[in-house]
Amino acid sequence: AFDTGPIVGELSDMCSREEAKEREMTRQLDKLEWKVGSDPRHAEVNLSIACKKYQRSSADKVYRGCDVRNLDACWRTMEYLMSEILDFDMNPKKGYAVQKVPYIEVYSYLRDRTRSVRVDLHLQQPRSTTHRVFAETHECCLRFEMLSVFLLTGGSASSSGGTEKYDQKMGLKAMSQTIEPLMNGYQTAREKQMAKSILAEAGLGGLLGGLDGDDDGDDEEECWCSPVEMAMHRYIILLLMCFSSEGLLQHLARLSREILSHPTVSFATQVFAAFNTDDYGKFLRLYRQADFLTAVAMSGVADLARLRALYLLLRTYPQPIGDKVSLGRIKEFLSFGSDAHVRAFLAHHKVRVQDDPAAHGGGFVVLPKKGTPEASECTLLSGPAKMPEKCDFPQGPDSMLVAKFEALGLNRLDIVFGAADPVVVVEEVDPGAEAADTDEATMESDAAGDAAAAAAERQAQVAASSESAVEATTASADKSFGGGDGGAGDSGGDGIAPATDASAPPSDVATEAATGDAA
Repeated sequence: AFDTGPIVGELSDMCSREEAKEREMTRQLDKLEWKVGSDPRHAEVNLSIACKKYQRSSADKVYRGCDVRNLDACWRTMEYLMSEILDFDMNPKKGYAVQKVPYIEVYSYLRDRTRSVRVDLHLQQPRSTTHRVFAETHECCLRFEMLSVFLLTGGSASSSGGTEKYDQKMGLKAMSQTIEPLMNGYQTAREKQMAKSILAEAGLGGLLGGLDGDDDGDDEEECWCSPVEMAMHRYIILLLMCFSSEGLLQHLARLSREILSHPTVSFATQVFAAFNTDDYGKFLRLYRQADFLTAVAMSGVADLARLRALYLLLRTYPQPIGDKVSLGRIKEFLSFGSDAHVRAFLAHHKVRVQDDPAAHGGGFVVLPKKGTPEASECTLLSGPAKMPEKCDFPQGPDSMLVAKFEALGLNRLDIVFGAADPVVVVEEVDPGAEAADTDEATMESDAAGDAAAAAAERQAQVAASSESAVEATTASADKSFGGGDGGAGDSGGDGIAPATDASAPPSDVATEAATGDAA
């Protein structure tokens, strides 16, 4: 319940003294809020580092302005949490009662306190909705959750101990609670900017600012158009593709053609179209090319895409005679970052690797001859001719993500505050070629929108047509092995690059066609 009208936050501290003392008495302090030297059984609060705790709303709860942080205090809390606490497991700070805290406990604390910040911002809507603090807080929260997915499921913090375990469903819930308000804030800011433009053309430029109570000096921050909005759209599309396909279709329907055709966003629609049209070679190529956070957003279905690409390879090589492919080429095709990772993946699915120091990658992946014991042991060959619906490979560090993270050279704070966001460099247009470029851009825009629409339509048909698609792929591959033109090698997918080492057997050329390789 509210007092009267929209709330305006009055609290300028990260936590009120009243709440801090109440939580001290009821033993609800986090260890990162204890005063140095206090007894853990009766811990005292350090008011300078205490942050407001998230509290569920109830029908009889009354929110007061004096208990709600103002916008500056909200952002100051976010800066403190991300600069001082985010890396506490690796870099403990002086002035804290504890020095050893595993990242899972750091994550649990940050998830609660950042949610409390978002609640304070939501309570001050509609005034806060288009403010810079609102947008940047939600952007930081989304990046924080994505970074934590990496750190807790395969990064350096995944084995750092602690009594808690990462709950992916809770992480996804936290992302969803961030995404919807952020999208609403972007839309409201665009509408407000449009209204200001119309009023300015009519000679009433100060009317909207006067109604909102904005000062001219604060106008930009009061109606903030985020420079990273397109990167956020990119992350959100990919996250929804991995974890909520139905929600993605609804989300795409709400986006304008202008947003979908932006180069940063169109990358995500290409990924979505590739995955949902069974072009797993292209999906994995885009996974290799993606920046770190984009790859994290894609990683939810990366192993499934690898498994399906491997399945198609095993179903389309010349089984009557057998074949083999260098391990290095399979590693690149399936987008693994280390030999150990690709070997573990292949071993899990009963695909044998024959060691050979002279071969690219140190060995060959054996594609067994039909009727041999190796063919019977391989579940992808001996099982039903149906595209795998899930991958049961144990979740752990994804070598591709680890390599991307190490190549970044950024700390966690930089990543959460946007230093790792994808940046699209817009080249200057030659005036003489402007008309031609405009036509080409329009065609690309239409192609991006059509690809997303085609993928959405295809998604409804995948389950019913997977078996026939496999049969068609097999027939196409058989045709290519017979020396005909085209075949699976012209399917438009991204497969294994041509062999460059002398150790690769001649039959690798036929295997490339089976994987749907195209330049």
